[in-house]
Amino acid sequence: MNDLEAAAGDLAGWAAEMERKAQTYQELHGRMAAVSITETSADRRVSVTVDANGVTTAITLAPALRGADPAAIAGELMACTRRAQARLRARVTELVHDTLGTDSVGETIVGQYAERFPDPADLEAPPTPPATPTPPAFPVAPPAPAPGTWAPGRDHAVTPEEPSEDDLYFRRRSWLE
Repeated sequence: MNDLEAAAGDLAGWAAEMERKAQTYQELHGRMAAVSITETSADRRVSVTVDANGVTTAITLAPALRGADPAAIAGELMACTRRAQARLRARVTELVHDTLGTDSVGETIVGQYAERFPDPADLEAPPTPPATPTPPAFPVAPPAPAPGTWAPGRDHAVTPEEPSEDDLYFRRRSWLE
């Protein structure tokens, strides 16, 4: 066999190997695309689902959360999301190792997921919401409206029942005079 035939055989073997790897990566892509992870809070009032990219695809809130502190609900949503993403990282790692073994491309994928989705325990603990203040013992005036908002009762104008002398004088005058 001459060098040309050997090179052609090597090239054919390389092409077959590339085709096999392409099919394997396609299989991994299909398996990863089907991944969806749902994490539920301990009290089962909050549930978050993430897709293979770690993007939230569903949030379920129990009716019992009506009237609950919004900061506490937001904290539980974030905690469920982080736990779901950490489980996603573990699932993707498992899929990569099952499909590719110890492939360098697979290790890169695993590394990217590990970087994007760390363990929730590795993250800084979320701040605890402030305690609910106790209501004061004396009456408190309602808070002032935020700038740019209407004050309560602003649409209701109060006028005296009978006009004053000044009112009568200025009603007969034009502002142009």
